[in-house]
Amino acid sequence: MAVQNRYGVDFGRVNDDLVRACGERAIAFVPFFAIAGAAREEGGVSRSDPVLAVARAHGVTPAQVRIAWTLSRGPHVLAIPGTSDPDHLEENVAAGTLQLSDDELAGLG
Repeated sequence: MAVQNRYGVDFGRVNDDLVRACGERAIAFVPFFAIAGAAREEGGVSRSDPVLAVARAHGVTPAQVRIAWTLSRGPHVLAIPGTSDPDHLEENVAAGTLQLSDDELAGLG
């Protein structure tokens, strides 16, 4: 069983309680627009100031920060970034190893 809904650092956070409830019930949560956020209409990655600051601190892309944040929400939260670019695929996989500090997670919301 899985629940799919919009969710991301600065987009769709009204679903925080739903994400927690899914985790408590061992239900997978699959966020959409987790990377694009508010930039979904332009087909890009939303680049909020907090995301950019964390990306610069780690020497990674904003998309990698967004993937790492998404994965930090719990083992039941699945990040499914789509790509047709091999370089982006490598970046997406590397984001799975990016460890954000408690302060960084708090700063991202």
